[in-house]
Amino acid sequence: MSARGLRVWLPMVVAFGGALGACNELQNTSVADEFMEGIDAPVVWGMVSYITTNGVRQARVRADTAFTYADSAKIDLRVMSVDFYDEGGVERATVRGERGEWNQDTDLMVARGNVELLVHSDSSVIRSQEIHYDPQSDRIWSDSATSRTMTDGTVTSGSAFESDIEFTNIRILNVRGDAGRIF
Repeated sequence: MSARGLRVWLPMVVAFGGALGACNELQNTSVADEFMEGIDAPVVWGMVSYITTNGVRQARVRADTAFTYADSAKIDLRVMSVDFYDEGGVERATVRGERGEWNQDTDLMVARGNVELLVHSDSSVIRSQEIHYDPQSDRIWSDSATSRTMTDGTVTSGSAFESDIEFTNIRILNVRGDAGRIF
């Protein structure tokens, strides 16, 4: 074999031999991180679920990933959205967040991380880092800094907000700064 041929084949033989030797070594590394190892129930990808009352759809909950737990009604959601419906089945609002929690026993929900709430009746958008929903009190709110942008560009900012689920009484609390127009 020529010197040129040896230069081509020798690295391949060494690499192949190294790969075979590595197969005999025990691997102690985990394929899942600590959070994933702690989950003892199914992980659902592309989750879609509905909240109903007496057979009437109240909301649709969607998540890219949903972590469920065998001993809890809580579901951790990643890249989540919730569509709320009125009694006639028409969408009234959509909440989107990077992550969230949903208690399936009580239907209490929290969306977190760059949360946007689109109110369909007036096309306004409410932004906050955390938005809560409680179906028992028919209320949606945030205790975090909040801004509401209207379709004409008017922005109202405050320390929090609260509203009924019909979005007929939206209140930005402790309004601060300009409530002017965005150009």
